[in-house]
Amino acid sequence: MVLLLRILVFAQRYRWLLAWALLLVFVGTTMGMLVPHLVGTLVDHIAGLERLAEMGKLPPTQIETYRDNAWHFLLLVSGAIAGVHLLAALTSYPREMTLLFVGNRVIFDIRRRLFRHLQRLSMRYFETHPHGQIMSRVLYDVEAVQAIVSTQLVEIITNIITLAVAMTILFLYSPRLAALAVAVLPLYVLNFMVVRRRIRHAAAEAREQYSQIYISLSESISGIKIIKSFTRETSEVRSFSREVRESIGMNMRLGHWRTVLSIGANLITQGANVGILLYGGYMVLFTGEMTMGQLVAFRVYQGMLYQPVMMLVNINNQLQTVLAAIERIFETLDTSPDIEEHKVPVKFDYIEGRVEMEKVDFYYEPGELVLEDINFIAEPGTVNALVGPSGSGKSTLIHLIPRFYDPVEGNVMLDGHNLRDVSINSLRRNIAMVMQEDFLFSGTLRENIKYGRPEATDEEVLQAAMAANAHDFIMSFPDGYESLVGERGTRLSGGQRQRISIARAILRNPRILILDEATSALDSESEAQIQDALELLMQNRTTFTIAHRLSTVMNADVILVLDQGRIVERGTHAELATANGVYQMLCEVQFSQAAEKMREHEEGLRNKTEKGKRDKGRGKKE
Repeated sequence: MVLLLRILVFAQRYRWLLAWALLLVFVGTTMGMLVPHLVGTLVDHIAGLERLAEMGKLPPTQIETYRDNAWHFLLLVSGAIAGVHLLAALTSYPREMTLLFVGNRVIFDIRRRLFRHLQRLSMRYFETHPHGQIMSRVLYDVEAVQAIVSTQLVEIITNIITLAVAMTILFLYSPRLAALAVAVLPLYVLNFMVVRRRIRHAAAEAREQYSQIYISLSESISGIKIIKSFTRETSEVRSFSREVRESIGMNMRLGHWRTVLSIGANLITQGANVGILLYGGYMVLFTGEMTMGQLVAFRVYQGMLYQPVMMLVNINNQLQTVLAAIERIFETLDTSPDIEEHKVPVKFDYIEGRVEMEKVDFYYEPGELVLEDINFIAEPGTVNALVGPSGSGKSTLIHLIPRFYDPVEGNVMLDGHNLRDVSINSLRRNIAMVMQEDFLFSGTLRENIKYGRPEATDEEVLQAAMAANAHDFIMSFPDGYESLVGERGTRLSGGQRQRISIARAILRNPRILILDEATSALDSESEAQIQDALELLMQNRTTFTIAHRLSTVMNADVILVLDQGRIVERGTHAELATANGVYQMLCEVQFSQAAEKMREHEEGLRNKTEKGKRDKGRGKKE
């Protein structure tokens, strides 16, 4: 009930439209309730005429007159019934369209609220929740809510009105017979209470399995190249089929309990019908407390009493499935971001770019430190390189600077201000990041370059692209800067995507620049071409760069060497290259790898030359 009330809060802003729709529901429902009474009156009128004629109490000359009167009464009642149904039909269109509008607006509001909240959540949430699960909640779980506002709310109100009016009319016809009809209503409630929890549990399981299918499908589509390259298509089909089969089993369990509920309600209804028919027939035949027309009308109103109860049970049955979706929606909305904004944050108009970490510890899971006792100062305008073995904590460290995470111990400072006291937006507006596998959005090349500065001019976009060595390949496309990049930039090569990302950072014109393997996707020639642009970009900016290629960090002002989450060395390349430490070891490993690649390259050239000579020699002999 609490969950339903929380959902209906979203409909509160449309309360006048809902009130109008519910008024139309009331008019249409109450008008329809007149029909059984009119039919019963007509039956009594015709039956009375026939009874008088059979008993000989009507002179032959008056029988025709009475029949004419009965015919006119039949026409009058039929016209009234037609008018009632016409009025109900006329009220149904504006009612349905109003509720459809409100339902769609509520869905829009919930989905927008959910998406806005997702934007506020911290990185940890997205790392611990599969993307397919998040998408399922935003798309399909929210869609399930529309039925409450557009359909089920109306059905609930309609059935409650029908139930109340039918019960009142039944007691007006015969209090004793009505009491018998009403006495079975608690059995409906008992039947529902017995299976409600089972339906709710089965619905939640089925919904969760549906989300898992969505996750698997999303992963399979995203990883289709890997699947094909490892010839895992058959295995993926088996895995997907297994999950779909599991969902069938869960849906069968849900269907089982729904059917049990429906059969129980139907048995109660039919048992009550038999009892009312017997007792009502006795009252007509032996006591004269009811007429035949009244019994006919009573039976119809009895159906109007039980039908709403059965409908409400079925609606509640459906609501158990919807409630499972609503629970998942509010589970997301009730999740608080790990990174909270200060109530009165410091807002930067301009920053110098002095970054300091003081006794910083960090872990993703308690007891598993990823960073330990990190201390350093990056002065404004300096280039600070982070090197170390894989898993040493380099990427985690730079993610503390834009406050994607907060340290569990210690402080991260910017221009003397603790980042916990700083406005997150003003902090991140002064930072640009180029990641190892940067992300491009579906849209044009121009839109992706302007993503960090939507107000940038076309000339600024052009200059940024030229600085990133992206202009030439952009202009090779038929539509130039208006060329579509495809989903996640799939129409571009890895190097092209990286250069667009670098152009995006250049256009951002940040005070702090973070490069996480920014040139890793480029070949040696492209890397050499873009290195000058990056060095120009790094001037007068505090830069943090992570690179496995030591050639990209040799000119850094400070090199921080990390190993197992700790800074084990710091200094310039000249100082560290001969210090007999981790950095020197990394240099030696990389130089040996470079030498091996050079030998392989030279050997390939020799083989190619010798093959050419042999082919040329065979040509002369021929």
